[in-house]
Amino acid sequence: MKKLKYTLIALLVLCMTGCNESSFLEEDPRASLYPENLLVDYSGFQSMVTSLYGMMRNEYRRADALGGGLPLVLHSAWGCGVDNSWSNNSHSDFKYMYYPSQINQTDLRIFQNIFQWCYRIINTANMVISRAEGSGIDWKGTETEAAAHKNKIIAQARFFRAWAYRHLTYSFGAVPLSTEEITGMNYRNDWERNSVESIREVMEQDFVFAMNNLPLREESNSKISGAMARHYLGELYLAMDQPSKAVEVLKPLTEGSEYSLITNRFGKNSANPGCPFIDVFRTPMYADGNTEVLYAFVNTEPENSAFGTAEVYMKSTYKNYYSNDGVINKSNKYDPDYTSGAATWPQVFWINNGGKGAGRCVPSRGAFRLYNYKDQGTQDDRVSDHAVVWTINEKGADGKITEFLNNGKMVVDTTVTAAMLDDNKTTIKKYNWPTTRKWDYVAPLLANGDKDGCYQDIVYLRLADTYLLYAEALLKNNQAGEAIKWINKVRNRSNAVSITEAELTAGGMDFILDERSRELLSEEERRHTLIRVSQEKGGDERDVNNYFKRRMRQLNEIAGRDARGMNSYDTPVLFPIPQEFIDSNTGRQLENNPGYL
Repeated sequence: MKKLKYTLIALLVLCMTGCNESSFLEEDPRASLYPENLLVDYSGFQSMVTSLYGMMRNEYRRADALGGGLPLVLHSAWGCGVDNSWSNNSHSDFKYMYYPSQINQTDLRIFQNIFQWCYRIINTANMVISRAEGSGIDWKGTETEAAAHKNKIIAQARFFRAWAYRHLTYSFGAVPLSTEEITGMNYRNDWERNSVESIREVMEQDFVFAMNNLPLREESNSKISGAMARHYLGELYLAMDQPSKAVEVLKPLTEGSEYSLITNRFGKNSANPGCPFIDVFRTPMYADGNTEVLYAFVNTEPENSAFGTAEVYMKSTYKNYYSNDGVINKSNKYDPDYTSGAATWPQVFWINNGGKGAGRCVPSRGAFRLYNYKDQGTQDDRVSDHAVVWTINEKGADGKITEFLNNGKMVVDTTVTAAMLDDNKTTIKKYNWPTTRKWDYVAPLLANGDKDGCYQDIVYLRLADTYLLYAEALLKNNQAGEAIKWINKVRNRSNAVSITEAELTAGGMDFILDERSRELLSEEERRHTLIRVSQEKGGDERDVNNYFKRRMRQLNEIAGRDARGMNSYDTPVLFPIPQEFIDSNTGRQLENNPGYL
């Protein structure tokens, strides 16, 4: 079974047919969903590409979608345990999120799942790419239309392949490079770890093809677009130490008219207290007027659809478990729905407070300090009550919402206790710590008020991220004066004070990283970003003075403690290649990443 799991067999064979490799090769007649029957016309290829979209959204689902009991969103593998976030209500597979030196277990399910997930995407993409070149396919329409249809299919598949290798190279470093469909005829057990440089050459070609064959803006931002290809290609060029190319490829996206930052109140949240920044998350779709979100996942509650969609776990992971705090759980006792017996206390509490969190990952205290740049306090909308949980709501017997206080004092705070700094503790559970409200979602049914998952349309990639990538590229291209324009566009939208060219020049990459944290907290795969900048110009991601480990010590009061490995070269930063894959690759001996036995 271990060999079967890790031989990079195509996803469709494993997932859409529900059979193992040998039965697939032997079964006759073949089911209608087998590639030979499905990939014969444009609609069949569209169906296969749809499966790639489905696999992509696993990043926002529970990390155990591929197995195991991992009650955190998969995204948190890269969004937590970094300079701006630590694991609060922890899990044994994620110890590195609060104790980085405990990353040294090579058989953890989270690493296996990431590895398998990415290669399933890659193998499905390879199948689409290779079979699209076959003869006799009915691409529909005129000759010109048929060619466009074919290229659009291939462009999406190549985007997904490069996107999956982005995750793999930032997570594991050198990994096997597979660009051909894996079948029973070309089974291998002698994979080698190809260099990151050689993999990035293929990624570049894939992103360029996608950029050239997909419109900059699709009719829906639930579809892969040329904008997304440009964004990730620009990031790739920065990783390849080619900032001038990054500037060139990002410029049409940032300076074009197809997208723009949301600077005024809009959407379904606009009638409520708030700000443009948080409105972006409440109404993420083009169709509803959002001009900023490059890509979003569409979701529907099961009760509102015959099928529903897989619930996402961003809220559960990145919002604190406030109902489990010993003081906060005294609130909302007079809510009419609770006193009448219409709902349980947890249900009414979470309905009144933006939806249930499990407190898995919380912002570091250092992350909150960053918003006080130039002593502006809470002037920045991104750290206001609209964007961060600073207060707890309480509904009284009259049905009115007020702030819950404990003896006249706020109950949410950033006090670091001695217990939190105990290096022998296996979890923190500081349940009155402030957390982001980006992922708030209130279930429409009282009975679902205390559910972990959520079903709102949800942001995946925003233009603000692209602006900050563009600013980084400009800075590294000796154009600091231009770079500050794009940083200030992001800052000013949220009422944050402007920066000057001199301030950016003095702060350098650290300022860019600070601004990315302020804007993209819990959105970006922060671990990817820190590894990328730590490895630039041949840097060693394990060096104790690189961006990753230095910023951990400076900003993360829990995971950045010296006793937890961030002042030691021996602490790995890259994830380990799963031991099961190494063991199954019997035709070639593979070494793991440095720091792993």
